[in-house]
Amino acid sequence: MLVIKTQLGGGKIKDKMKLACIDIGTNSLKLVVADVENQQITDVVYQGAAVTRIGQGVDKNRKLLPEAMDRTLNVIKTSIQEAERIGAQKITIVATSAVRDAQNRDEFAQKVTDRTGLELLVLSGDEEAKLTYTGTCSYPELRSGKIILVDVGGGSSDFVVGQNGEMEDAFSIDTGFIRLTEEFMRSDPVAPDELQSTVDHVKSMLQNRLAAISMDGRHLVGVGGTISCLANMYQAIYQRMGIRWDNIHGFVLQRKEITGMLRKLSQMKLEDRQKMPGLPPNRADVIVAGTAIFSVIMEILDAKEITVSGRGMRFGVLLSMKELV
Repeated sequence: MLVIKTQLGGGKIKDKMKLACIDIGTNSLKLVVADVENQQITDVVYQGAAVTRIGQGVDKNRKLLPEAMDRTLNVIKTSIQEAERIGAQKITIVATSAVRDAQNRDEFAQKVTDRTGLELLVLSGDEEAKLTYTGTCSYPELRSGKIILVDVGGGSSDFVVGQNGEMEDAFSIDTGFIRLTEEFMRSDPVAPDELQSTVDHVKSMLQNRLAAISMDGRHLVGVGGTISCLANMYQAIYQRMGIRWDNIHGFVLQRKEITGMLRKLSQMKLEDRQKMPGLPPNRADVIVAGTAIFSVIMEILDAKEITVSGRGMRFGVLLSMKELV
């Protein structure tokens, strides 16, 4: 069993420091470099992402594939070089659903250390959800009020219920867009029965847990690549706005708009989805499943709209790093 020696939490960062987080998700690897002072993110210096699909085949094989590990290791190396070039004083590498579920996760963790000299931190589902909330609440306007936070990833979906910056509940459920795509979606375009099977499965996974949560004046907030893509696609197609990944924070999508995009996307062939404005081509094969998850979540919660947040888990990691000694 992999023993995780966490370096998160503990001492607070008071003096201004430039910190970096490399976030290895099931679908993509993301790098953020930011200035942190007095436990506040004062400036986001750099953000980058690459689709590495570390979670390829994990749901079926319960192991990380050699080619997926190699792809990811190569991007980790270049991400570290980029962070060092920018002047990061400390770099933390974290991994989530796919790595923690893999039987050979300790082999991958050792490869990371051998290649980079840094330790890989494999987060539990609860840790992932809590760090996502911390990162999202680095926006002052989301620190106050009552929210239900949702982060739909490739391997899992994370939920946090909070109020005025304090978490009331946090949990992670093993349903993500890569898992769903690999298990249910084999036709191009997605067959109606495949889409229905996907929706039914998501409902079975989420119904009991989410039905117990009352909106009760809460705002539903979404983070992550799927909801960001949906916001960008909606702006580009329906509002004829330019595609700006730095301009999605605070954007509001209605439930009927997400339902409409799910219907439209599921009826398109992959090659046509790859040409959609606002949708990176390397996400076109998994966007239907990701949209289906958000559609089901909003249905169960009876939420009429969802607000997009531009900050998630990796920002929470930055705010949870121990002070350098």
